[in-house]
Amino acid sequence: MVILSSVIAHLENHNIRFKYKGDLNLSIDKFSTLENYKNSSVIWISDIKKIDLDLLVKTNDLLIVTVPEYEFELSKIFENVMYGDNSKEIFFTILADFIYTSPEITGQKTNSIIKAKNIGKNVIIGFNCYIGNEVEIGDDVIIKNNVSIESKVKIGDRTIIHSGVVLGTDGYGFFQNSDGQNIRVPHFGGIIIGSDVEIGANTCIDRGTLEDTRIGNNVKIDNLCHIAHNVMIEENVCVIALSMIAGSVILKKNAYIAPSSSIRNQVTIGENSVVGLGAVVVKDVEKNVVVAGVPAKIIRVRNDALV
Repeated sequence: MVILSSVIAHLENHNIRFKYKGDLNLSIDKFSTLENYKNSSVIWISDIKKIDLDLLVKTNDLLIVTVPEYEFELSKIFENVMYGDNSKEIFFTILADFIYTSPEITGQKTNSIIKAKNIGKNVIIGFNCYIGNEVEIGDDVIIKNNVSIESKVKIGDRTIIHSGVVLGTDGYGFFQNSDGQNIRVPHFGGIIIGSDVEIGANTCIDRGTLEDTRIGNNVKIDNLCHIAHNVMIEENVCVIALSMIAGSVILKKNAYIAPSSSIRNQVTIGENSVVGLGAVVVKDVEKNVVVAGVPAKIIRVRNDALV
């Protein structure tokens, strides 16, 4: 069981902004979902219309995490209410640091082929992986099962690479010779991956042709994405499932690429901009805008953009 006074101290130590009304001695040990309410739990309410309040009030020892607009209404019904502008951060920090227990994964699995010599501290490598001899791995990196890392790949601290990822293969580059035959362009670059990056299952990132493909700090890449050669992704970018980022694309910091998007080679996506669901981007996108459609066009300016 976790006492709320400990949770509050932890959130304050991590500079997470919130307010709390309730019993500091409340104990919780699990979470509730919108479909399954449990005693001694924490629940996140971001949309009050999705909650069965009549059923929820029958749940004992409940911590409500919500947004400021619902604080007054929920405080009239429930004793323990925690709220803040980023209620999602509050809720999932509590789950990650107090409720969730990570599966025990330790060491390097013996059936993986690990040729790399430059491997940091506390690195975990799963089953059936191949790690080439030019690979450099930082501290506290987690590499899950069936991952292939070839050529010159440098991985920063605390990065997580999910199962089935392929890093460091040549990009899709060809030229026609004088006989009209397609000849593959040789690749000499590698991949540089920053710290606190997460790469989703079955994603492929190609190495650079002459210079390196680069993935900045705190970039989050979803499952089944393709990142082509020479791509430059700056810090804090999110690339969501089934997206295709073609060669030499630049994604400036805080950009967000929605599912099933395609970005043409040599295009730049500006800071804080959003590429919408299924968009096909064929020209540069300025900063602080949302683009959508085929071909993608500006549909609005982001007044909520980070600065």
